Amino acid sequence: MKRFFWGVLTGVVATVAVASGAGYLLLRPTVPAGQAERLFAEVAPAESHPRLASQTPIFEKRIEEVSPGVHVAIGYGLANVVVIEAPEGLILIDALESIEAAEELLPRISELRSSTGKQITDVIYTHYHPDHVFGIGVLLQEQETQARIWAHEDTADHVHEMVNVLRPITFQRGMRQFGVYLPEETFENAGIGPSLRFAHNAGLYYLEPTDKIEERYEGTIAGESIIIQHAPGETDDQLFLFLTDRNILLPADNYYHSFPNLYAIRGTPYRDIRVWAESIDLMLAMNAEIMIPQHTQPVLGAETIHEQLTNYRDAIQYVHDQTIRMINRGLTADEIAATIELPPHLTDLPYLQQFYGRVDWSARAVFSGMLGWFSGDPEDLLPVPKERESELMVRLAGSPDRLREEFTTAMEEGEPAWALVLATHLNRLGESDAGALRAAALVALGEREISATGRNYFLTSAAEAVGFEIPPSTTHNTPIEVFDQFPIGNFLTSLQVSLKAEDVLNLETAFGYRFTDLDEAYTIRIRRGVAIVTDGLAEDRAGTLITTSRTFKEIAMNRVKPAAALATGRIEVDGGVAALTRFLGYFDPR
Repeated sequence: MKRFFWGVLTGVVATVAVASGAGYLLLRPTVPAGQAERLFAEVAPAESHPRLASQTPIFEKRIEEVSPGVHVAIGYGLANVVVIEAPEGLILIDALESIEAAEELLPRISELRSSTGKQITDVIYTHYHPDHVFGIGVLLQEQETQARIWAHEDTADHVHEMVNVLRPITFQRGMRQFGVYLPEETFENAGIGPSLRFAHNAGLYYLEPTDKIEERYEGTIAGESIIIQHAPGETDDQLFLFLTDRNILLPADNYYHSFPNLYAIRGTPYRDIRVWAESIDLMLAMNAEIMIPQHTQPVLGAETIHEQLTNYRDAIQYVHDQTIRMINRGLTADEIAATIELPPHLTDLPYLQQFYGRVDWSARAVFSGMLGWFSGDPEDLLPVPKERESELMVRLAGSPDRLREEFTTAMEEGEPAWALVLATHLNRLGESDAGALRAAALVALGEREISATGRNYFLTSAAEAVGFEIPPSTTHNTPIEVFDQFPIGNFLTSLQVSLKAEDVLNLETAFGYRFTDLDEAYTIRIRRGVAIVTDGLAEDRAGTLITTSRTFKEIAMNRVKPAAALATGRIEVDGGVAALTRFLGYFDPR
């Protein structure tokens, strides 16, 4: 195990344990209140896996003209942006992840507009992920005409759900996966891009699609002959593009120079891996001479592209099929993950290195996607609660100190994964040094991890173990006009998953919402632990909130306080303010 040191904050007593030439720094006691961010900033660089570090140079910030009139911007954010000089205008493919990222690219887009004398007439979203859609409002600034925005018919719904339903947890886990808060000297890369330029205070400038594609579009856009094909893979709404006259393929996120993220540790719905391989078959049929992924770098030459796509889809199918085979032999997800590997002819290919996705994580995803959470081992049906398991572990060991001794042995012998298990038991029991022990094991895991997503998750979690907190996501730097596009129903249904059910198990009540600018009305009914949104105003409602959709959204996003909106006449309450306050108190703030 390589030596590493965890920064020491003023007021924190440090203890160094050194064995066999290897050292790890333990911090105690708990980090003083308000000092967590400073502690995180003082994390000493953890060494990167050499193979992961070798990926970093390909993300150097640049704009390449891959073919006459086809430009790809690399390194401005997590994803690439492609600009096509079409006969009748510029076509923009994807739009980065934030206002900040897009503002850095905007001058180069303006240069292209100026040099070509053309406006951006069309934008194509390849899919709904933030790094492809949240900078578009910036990139369309200075436009003389409005651009059409093309996307799959489900893309907008996915964006709405991402913003309104699971935003708190996917944001937190995403910040870990992408290492957004890691100090610069510690951070290496994001696996398929230099970094994610998106944090808790990021500004978003999303625009809704104007033209929707169901399965396939074949025709011209801005005078450019193009095929846009629905190709589920990394997302269900994924689109790939083929420029027929130029023989150029844009595979979107179904191909990049890394083993694919068949499962993302930030948390995603099941990605149908079998269908992903079939989508690559559709790409192979294009026989492209140039391939420009939305991450990493272009690939040139029909023979090279055919070989790489073939090996890529075979790697995907191999993981799927062999996982199913082992499932049918009765193996559990843990057993499959511990044994599955790519075959020798694929495992050393540079574009299948596990810099982003991992084979073992992918196998686990196939298992859960096909069979659900139950491993098949009856032990998992009624597992011992984690806290009780930790108590029993200490009873078995004899004392917490014995677990500490075993932790030290595990670290000395290069088994940080086992050391993390032991430290986690101590943490559940409230031992004062457990956070520092967890941090030490997590940093050691991060140092040896080839996957950027895994490395970033380990190192961010290490900082959290000793007091760092990921700031909650806000929308204060996002123009309110962005949220004007979202259906008001999405904001209401997000309340359903925020209900404090334990407080209302014996309660039945309802409250109405009327939006004067939309001429729409809804009722949210609480019925013994569930909240239901229905159209119209129920007769038995306790009251009615009367406002505009924008005011309601501003309140929902904590931009306007309800009391201030009442005082200025932006909302009215039929039935009394006390009734509204009581009703809203049944929901967690978001």
